[in-house]
Amino acid sequence: MAGWIDLKGPVLADTFYRNGKLVGREVTIKLPAVTFPTNDYDAPGGVITLPMPRVQAMEASIGKKGLDAELAAILPLESAKYEARWVQNVVDEEGISKPEGCKAFLRCVPKGAPGIELTPGNVSESEIALAVVRYELFVAGKEYWCVAPLVPILRFNGTDYAKSIQSLL
Repeated sequence: MAGWIDLKGPVLADTFYRNGKLVGREVTIKLPAVTFPTNDYDAPGGVITLPMPRVQAMEASIGKKGLDAELAAILPLESAKYEARWVQNVVDEEGISKPEGCKAFLRCVPKGAPGIELTPGNVSESEIALAVVRYELFVAGKEYWCVAPLVPILRFNGTDYAKSIQSLL
C-alpha cells in the first residue's frame, strides 16, 4: 500500500486582519498566485521553456458583505500587514476528522476602493484588490513558502532560491 496522504476538506471558518486588527470574519479571501516568468532555451533536440527563479506581480483580494467600518479600514493607500487565518477540515488515515489551522501573512497596498452594487433586498458585496509585496503561507505551523521580491526572498519548502543567486553576486 502506498503512503497515506491526509484528506483535506472544506474551510470551516476564516478571519482577516490589517495591522493586527480584525477587519473581516467569514469573508472570501483570494490569496495570490505565485507565478514565474519563463525563458526559452535552444536545446540540441528543440526548444524547452523553463521557469526563472523570479516572481511576477502578485495580487490578493478580500470579499466582504455589507458596508461597514472594517471595509473602510482595509482601504488606506499605504503598505500594511494583512493576515488571513482559516481552519480547514482534515481526515487522517484512521478516518478521524480534525481541524487544521492555516495562516497567510501578506504585506500589501490596496489597489483602490471597490465598486459596490446595490440591489433592493440583497446585501451589497465588495471585493478589494491588494497589490502584494510579501507573501508567507503556513499550514499546521509549517512554512510552505515565503515570497518577497523586494528583499529578495524566494523560499519554498525551506530552500531559498533568491539567496543562492544573491550569494553569487
